[in-house]
Amino acid sequence: MGEHAVSLIDGTPYVTETLVDVVDPFTGQSIGSTHESGSDAVHSAVRSATEAFQDWSRTSVDDRAAVLERAADLLDERGSFIASTVTREMGMPTRLSQVTQSQLPASVLRAAAATARAFPWIEDIDGAQLRRRASGVVGAITPWNMPVHQIVAKVSAALGAGCTVVLKPSEATPFDAVAIAQIFLDAGLPRGAFNVVQGTGAVTGSALASHPGIAHVSFTGSVGAGRTVAALAAGSLARTTLELGGKSPAVILPDADLDVAVAGALGSALVNSGQACNAPTRMVIPSHMAGEIERRIAEATFVLGDPSDPATTHGPLASKRQLDRVVDYAQSALADGGRLVVGTGKPEGGCFMAPTVIADLPPTARAVREEIFGPVVVLQTYGDVDEAVRIANDSDFGLSAEVWGDPSEAKSVASKLHVGQVKVNGVRTRERPAVPFGGIKQSGYGRELGALGFSEFTDVTAVMA
Repeated sequence: MGEHAVSLIDGTPYVTETLVDVVDPFTGQSIGSTHESGSDAVHSAVRSATEAFQDWSRTSVDDRAAVLERAADLLDERGSFIASTVTREMGMPTRLSQVTQSQLPASVLRAAAATARAFPWIEDIDGAQLRRRASGVVGAITPWNMPVHQIVAKVSAALGAGCTVVLKPSEATPFDAVAIAQIFLDAGLPRGAFNVVQGTGAVTGSALASHPGIAHVSFTGSVGAGRTVAALAAGSLARTTLELGGKSPAVILPDADLDVAVAGALGSALVNSGQACNAPTRMVIPSHMAGEIERRIAEATFVLGDPSDPATTHGPLASKRQLDRVVDYAQSALADGGRLVVGTGKPEGGCFMAPTVIADLPPTARAVREEIFGPVVVLQTYGDVDEAVRIANDSDFGLSAEVWGDPSEAKSVASKLHVGQVKVNGVRTRERPAVPFGGIKQSGYGRELGALGFSEFTDVTAVMA
């Protein structure tokens, strides 16, 4: 790329003096830089969004939905370029980026358009009429791991609800954010309804979350950063939606088809080299089947390499810093008595780390309790299904889970898990773009996608007559 990713305010590039380098984690080479937006840029963006809100919030639902649908069409047309951009920014294999950063966001846009048209904007309840309207300017702060999907999940609902947006993407993935903003403008979104401010969380994100002109802050990221964002937003009593970390379990029941369940659960856990908040990185398995399951895991094949090569299944971690963090967790697990089933728990060169599966850890081990955000999976064994449920729920997080087994029994177990979303027998989030996503406990609060995602960005007035 070799260019600068600038902020976009009122449809116009906004340039600042401070630059942040953007590095391709596969080559280790700079692919460009992004500008650091300070409080002045953020204020200009919020002012632009505030002015645009007056007209956009009055635009008919059908017209707003039509913009989302046109944006989906344009994303289909430009999807290959955007997916390849993400691959270079953070190392996502092209076979995954095409699906999750192009096809999925387009599906989310179309689902959001349908949700907008079906949303209960006016509803009669117990002699009162509930009227829902757009909340105002939304500050959206998105991460680097699934950058386009996270942007579209937030922006589609906010715009569909009649809000305007100021987006702060990760400084590690700034180029795709500019491309997505341009798609919305080309789809007919008014200038100023979607602004982008580039920069780091400490500078740009803090200025955005604390700005008094923001009505709602929607944040995806770490637990620590989420606490900071919520505290900053509380200064002006702005509402927040926080989609934070996870330590999701994949419960394999005794009657599961192991050929399907083990491959499916392992694939989910290691998707994007484990850099997914809902990755089921705790595999909860029957004690009497542990040896058989470990054998299947040991036979799994992984192709580490150039993420632009369609044959590659696992690219590099997004940065050297992320690699060091993940390796530290793996080494800590081994020090805590863990036994390697697959992998070495060490770097493979560059920013690569091979998929690593560890057994025999105590429930208090860091690798069992804390989100690693890398290709490290721990095995936990159980005696009966009640114990499996207890182990699955023994977590400070509550974002997602998987259950594999007879559909009836799997659904029964799923109903007992304290998480925001449970996938049974391999259903994928990407296949259900209107199903709400979000967590409880340390995984945050609020929901994205579907009608609940829309509700986050609306205010309700009850009219009684």
